[in-house]
Amino acid sequence: MANGWSAKLSWPFVLKDGAKLETLRDARAFILAQPAYIQDRGAWQRAAELMMAAAEDGEGLEDATKQIELALFLEARYLPSAQPVRT
Repeated sequence: MANGWSAKLSWPFVLKDGAKLETLRDARAFILAQPAYIQDRGAWQRAAELMMAAAEDGEGLEDATKQIELALFLEARYLPSAQPVRT
């Protein structure tokens, strides 16, 4: 069953500035707050595609989360070593 944009990411992210991304809605708001030149980058475009699919049908949430993690890492907004260990 899909939870739409309120679906929780497979794991949360705490960004360098202290912001938290815990749901698809949080990640969506974060992306939309970025300048167009960042939103247009391939990593974010792919994240947006996967997020929309996950919000629509509830599937692929882990793939969307992984892509968000990659995009954040590439933007140097997130340090994986500072995150709790996921199992």
